[in-house]
Amino acid sequence: MRKLTAFLLSAALLFSLAACASVHPKKNVETWKFTDSCGRTVDLPVEVEHIVPSGALAQTVLYTLCPDKLQSLSAALTRVQKQYIDKKYWNLPVTGQFYGGGATVNYEEIIRAAPDVIIDIGEAKEHIAADMDELQEQTGIPTIFVEASLANMAGAYETLGKITGETAQAAACAAYVRKTLSEAAAFSAQIPKNERKRVLYAQGEYGTEVLGVGSVHAEVLDYVAAENVAKLSTVASQGGNEVSMEQIYLWDPQVLILSPEANYDEIFKDPVWANVRAVKDGAVYEVPAGPFNWMDRPPSVQRVLAVKWLGNLLYPELFRYDMIEETREFYRLFFHCDLTADKARALMANSTYR
Repeated sequence: MRKLTAFLLSAALLFSLAACASVHPKKNVETWKFTDSCGRTVDLPVEVEHIVPSGALAQTVLYTLCPDKLQSLSAALTRVQKQYIDKKYWNLPVTGQFYGGGATVNYEEIIRAAPDVIIDIGEAKEHIAADMDELQEQTGIPTIFVEASLANMAGAYETLGKITGETAQAAACAAYVRKTLSEAAAFSAQIPKNERKRVLYAQGEYGTEVLGVGSVHAEVLDYVAAENVAKLSTVASQGGNEVSMEQIYLWDPQVLILSPEANYDEIFKDPVWANVRAVKDGAVYEVPAGPFNWMDRPPSVQRVLAVKWLGNLLYPELFRYDMIEETREFYRLFFHCDLTADKARALMANSTYR
């Protein structure tokens, strides 16, 4: 009975909040018809001032484009993230994320935030149109999806610039993305397939959860002429695939890329890893992380910087970047953060040649 009562109270709260939100979007506000990436036509205000993101990926992109228009965060900022995110955004309300194994969407908090629009950004899910319709119906707030894979991130910025009115910042971000990916394609084309570095991208405490071919989390490898040795029959779209050390021996990677939560220092001391070629050669590197894992956590725009970093790491004779200056430039443009050279260097402490 107590569970039923609690459920009814929760439902009543949501209903009352939704009723309060029924006047939203505001009356007498000029709107235009926007067709989102899953083909839905939604009436959006001509002037968008307040936005709720769908999750970490959307939050990251929107923060780079229009931080002052964010009404909420998908999750509370971590200590590391706060080192790069302006203090005035630290205490925004948390509205959760719509997708992923830890989906935590908070309808009540979204309605309280009363944004002009809810924006989902990323790769299309199987039932994305129905999901957006449901969220819009639950909250009474226009809800849209903008596809933003690494390949079409520049176009996504231009679309979001039109929605938010932040066309100048959108154009600058789009130009950076296009230039980086165009350069990467040109450099990669010069590397014969039989000369491409064999790379394993691993996560987890012991480095045995691998990101396989086809996983969005390993997509950066495809842009820098790296051969992802983790060719698995089944690729987890979220997280990694646990494999045995015997399998890693068989893959024989020349380069090992570790996600930040792995025990980087311990890998060199662990006798189990001692006979892996990448470890023997000292070719083990940690993905920089701040404010987010550059490779994939979330799989958002910081991966564009990862293309420069990983390309420079694997093929410095082609990807001729000064990664200290490249990092500082990226953080100024995208994260609105002025890094010192020392701080940029500290970010990549375990991420460059030993």
